[in-house]
Amino acid sequence: MQATVAANQYERMTIHVPRVEAKRFKAVVKALGFKIEKKNALDRALDDIEAGRVRTWSSAEEMYQTLGI
Repeated sequence: MQATVAANQYERMTIHVPRVEAKRFKAVVKALGFKIEKKNALDRALDDIEAGRVRTWSSAEEMYQTLGI
């Protein structure tokens, strides 16, 4: 018997999987009938901030000089 799940009954999770196991993990998730969402732009931006891949400048002029604009 197939259970019907309403859209608001899903729980969004973040799971860290080692790269060497990612392909197998995706296959298991698909076999269970679940889907993996790709990260949206906001999630990728938050990952960049957490990883320290951001730069700050005190003014627009300083930014232009650094970027060579």
